[in-house]
Amino acid sequence: MVTVLFSDLSIGMMFAIFGYLWFMLTPVQEMLNMQYAWFAANAALGRINRLLELKEEPRYPALENPFRERHTVSLTLRDVHFSYDDEAVLRGINLHLKPGEKVAVVGTSGGGKSTLVQVILGMYTPQRGEILIDDVPVQRIGLPCLREHVATVLQHPALFNDTVRQNLTLGREKSDTELWQALQIAQLDKTVMDMPQQLNTMVGRQGVRLSGGQRQRLAIARMILSDPSVVILDEATSALDAETEYQLHRDLEAFLSQRTTLIIAHRLSAVKQADRAYVFEDGRIIEEGHHDELIRQDGLYAQLYGERQL
Repeated sequence: MVTVLFSDLSIGMMFAIFGYLWFMLTPVQEMLNMQYAWFAANAALGRINRLLELKEEPRYPALENPFRERHTVSLTLRDVHFSYDDEAVLRGINLHLKPGEKVAVVGTSGGGKSTLVQVILGMYTPQRGEILIDDVPVQRIGLPCLREHVATVLQHPALFNDTVRQNLTLGREKSDTELWQALQIAQLDKTVMDMPQQLNTMVGRQGVRLSGGQRQRLAIARMILSDPSVVILDEATSALDAETEYQLHRDLEAFLSQRTTLIIAHRLSAVKQADRAYVFEDGRIIEEGHHDELIRQDGLYAQLYGERQL
């Protein structure tokens, strides 16, 4: 407009320039969009290639089923070694749980306790050693059969963007009575009862509409409904307050009394539920015994809280 006023540029030429710029803007935007799409596609392709490079988990033949016609079974680890590339995580783990026994594994963070759980479930394959169920190697049982009868409750459980009911049943047919009984044991029945649609209430992606403690209790109720032979609790009550945790352990006692249970914990209240305790450090078991005995020796308490005195 200034050039129109103070030079020989006509109004028609000015509109012509604006028109040319407008026509140029569209292809420039398309070129930029193509560039953005290329970068996004390149990143996605990189993730797909990394996924394709992963090794498939071993497929063991289902030759024996030690869970058949048994309420619970024993769990044994013999000289189990596992490492990430060159970093050794498990260094010769020997562990035995008798049928129906509760055993706690405690230790400092980063010591390999969660890796131990992944190895038991077959998510990781040990480089050496073997895992046995009632003296039957996992290689003769098959991973689908193993995972069907071993239930795990993690510190941060996986939840689906679906209803409370679907997160409990995972597609299995369960009556409302069974669902409410499991929720009652998990100390979550009153919370669900107060929800707008109760069992049909959406929990959001990864249970975003629930608190950390509620997500853990929902996972515990899901474990109860699966009726497992072996239960693994990996920091399963870390987000609960002391009173709720006490009531939960009290109500879980009858359910776990006839099931082999492995408890991974830092809190003393969870360890006290076990018959025996193992102290885990740097990928090794350095101490074993009844939890009361270990507490008196100060060894277990030191591992739990980093202190030598109560």
